[in-house]
Amino acid sequence: MLEEMPYFIHKVGAGEKASQDLTPEEAERVARMLLSGGATPAQAGGFLVGMRVKGETPEEMLAFTRAARETHLLLPLDAKIRPLDLPVYAGKKNTFHAIVPAGMILAAAGVSVLLHGFNEAPGRIGCGEVLKALGICADFSASEGAAVLEKEGFVYLDVSRFNPSLHRFQLLRVELGVRTVFNAVSRMVDPASSAVHLVGVSHPPYLELTLKTLKALGSRRAVVLRGVEGGPEPSMTGETKGMEVVDGEFRPLTLSPASIGLPIAKREEIVGGPPDTQAETIRKIFSNGTHGPYREWTLWTAAVAFYAAGTTPDLAKGLALAAETIENGAAFRKLSSLSA
Repeated sequence: MLEEMPYFIHKVGAGEKASQDLTPEEAERVARMLLSGGATPAQAGGFLVGMRVKGETPEEMLAFTRAARETHLLLPLDAKIRPLDLPVYAGKKNTFHAIVPAGMILAAAGVSVLLHGFNEAPGRIGCGEVLKALGICADFSASEGAAVLEKEGFVYLDVSRFNPSLHRFQLLRVELGVRTVFNAVSRMVDPASSAVHLVGVSHPPYLELTLKTLKALGSRRAVVLRGVEGGPEPSMTGETKGMEVVDGEFRPLTLSPASIGLPIAKREEIVGGPPDTQAETIRKIFSNGTHGPYREWTLWTAAVAFYAAGTTPDLAKGLALAAETIENGAAFRKLSSLSA
């Protein structure tokens, strides 16, 4: 396999005029070689940078995602449980992890949620770090995570525990200093095979590319946003562009908190801070101890997540359900149960 890699590196990395796209068969072969360790670190880095410069085609993205899914340690879930799939790989430099309390609100309202991500990006705080500060385990194996998800309706899985091969390429991205195809793929691996997704991406071309890949792999519902810092949270400071696919139909989305009566926030009002600070903010939100922008962003994120899951037909009903789940104490009880 090592002798094949130079050919594939040259094909994608020969320059602006000479580089070529891989056939679907070639893309699957390269993806499997990389994920199985059948390439040297230099070859892997060279190929991934070449692909980064060339840009991935829908066929290449589909092949890489399919290959990555084959390397999972799948969650052994009851067939009736299909959680909302929430990839949280980007981490946050500056802003609050609103998806953490939002996910707990969904779980408290009876909607199962699976967060999966990566916590080792330099200069960024991962969701797992905030969960640990809340006293919630963020280091489950796939089988342990399945048991927690069935009991609590909420779990976080680190990619290192359910897909060590993919985790290696998260670490390589840190070394290379640029994103690679595997950073996009990680958002589509769907470790519970739920086929219902809320995904955040950083770069506009990946909105449609992500949706096309998920649809080709059989997803029933997916909302893909140009989320805050590449995460699944919609912006609280303005509009968020996105796309959705429901039963095979693609539609553009423009989301604004003002559309359902929430005030637009200033960036300095929703900063993140250290994990302990974020954890304390979440406790205050759930105990009705704060009613400002952090609570409003949590409600807004939960409203979008309820809509993505198909629980509510529109964002206004999602907002009402999220607010009720805080006000009746269900969200606080869910946090207490998760951290017990």
